[in-house]
Amino acid sequence: MPVQVQCAVCGKAEAVQPRRAKTYKTCSHRCYGLWRSKHYSGENHPQWQHDRVSEKVCGHCGEAFYPKVREPTSTFKARKFCSKPCADKGGFRYEGEAHPNWKPVTRRKDRRGKHGSWAKAVISRDLATCQHCGATEVELHAHHIKSFAGHPAERWDIDNGLTLCAPCHWAIHTASTANEVNSGNTLTDNAEGNPEPSFGRKPEEGITTRGRAYRRWSGPCAWCGTFVSKPWSDVKPYRATYCCKSCSSYGRAAMRRGDPLPHPSTAVISSTSASPERDDIV
Repeated sequence: MPVQVQCAVCGKAEAVQPRRAKTYKTCSHRCYGLWRSKHYSGENHPQWQHDRVSEKVCGHCGEAFYPKVREPTSTFKARKFCSKPCADKGGFRYEGEAHPNWKPVTRRKDRRGKHGSWAKAVISRDLATCQHCGATEVELHAHHIKSFAGHPAERWDIDNGLTLCAPCHWAIHTASTANEVNSGNTLTDNAEGNPEPSFGRKPEEGITTRGRAYRRWSGPCAWCGTFVSKPWSDVKPYRATYCCKSCSSYGRAAMRRGDPLPHPSTAVISSTSASPERDDIV
């Protein structure tokens, strides 16, 4: 027969089987959570380890805090704050030149705010036309005539910008000596004797300003013909190269049907030069 028991939190009476009467404590999950928060803390917790440090004082708010369940003693001893907000406010952070990873010129950080408006102004001034080959309605870049790192005072000067299409911009940054960016000459340190870029069906090879060899492939998308420039490792394993996922799905479907691709020139010839060491254009 059911017996009447009372919830230890709200006092609600409930009928339960006799086998549950001895272990019954609460009537709901909410009441159980409230009961557990009062009885399962500190030394009263079933998994409490008595050899642990039991209490510390927060270095920011001054409140006492306790180790978390199953938190290693060494981790708790190293903690100085009771929570992440207190650690953010009272903790020490290395900033600027004091940071071990600080660099004199952080290219991405410096470009984050002004580069977009500067590039739009340069391309608008040049009427969205490549100033080397005269191409229009293609992917255009704003190129720094004087290097970004070497001339900080002229970084955002519109007169220091030049509108170039993607192939012309890539050619300047890999094989030209006029803009103090990259000589393109064969180097030995970390370059393994790679030559200057070889434009065509083979990968473009060259040396970055950091003295590292790179290999990229540039050409038209196999489906829509848009100019594509990708690392050689992303092109070599595949029969064709695409600019986006949509073109890739259309092109692979056409190859499964046996239809020819609109731009089959994306077929490449493997290179016998040194192994690739990719790096970004600078």
